[in-house]
Amino acid sequence: LIILLTTFDSTSRVIAHQEMHIETVVKQATHLNLPLLGVPVHRASKESYTERISRALNVIAEQVGGKDKISSLVFGDLHLEHIRSWREKELGPLGYHLEFPLWQVSFVELSKDLQASGIKVVVSASTKSGIDVGDEYNQTFLQKILDMGEIDMFGENGEFHTVAQVWVVSRDKALGV
Repeated sequence: LIILLTTFDSTSRVIAHQEMHIETVVKQATHLNLPLLGVPVHRASKESYTERISRALNVIAEQVGGKDKISSLVFGDLHLEHIRSWREKELGPLGYHLEFPLWQVSFVELSKDLQASGIKVVVSASTKSGIDVGDEYNQTFLQKILDMGEIDMFGENGEFHTVAQVWVVSRDKALGV
């Protein structure tokens, strides 16, 4: 069983950094026919992010028949050691196996796989001039960011964030099955 989990701002209903509304992730999950637990984060709350995630995981555990039914928490981190270390330090003590299946996979391999999937990916947020919200992540975009220099091909350093429009292909193709 796969269950998606994401956090979003409780007031704006926007997912931090990606700058996209929670409804976009709901649309992804619906198309993929995967359950989604959206976790609202309250800015003024005294509850920490980790405590909030722990509570959400408890909700999932109740639904699936116990914590032991959750085999892993899986993250899409590519190569930023400080983010992985934070996850291991903060989420590791919750008692779940943490998996990082994309860790250190080459950008070339990831990019080829993404392009072969046929999924349209567009920029949802940007901190760099010349990279605009709505730009399609494709070969032309990759060449543009290579020409700009010192920009991570997947925006891992916060240069940009994207949204995968999985609904433009079949569920099976989007899941790679």
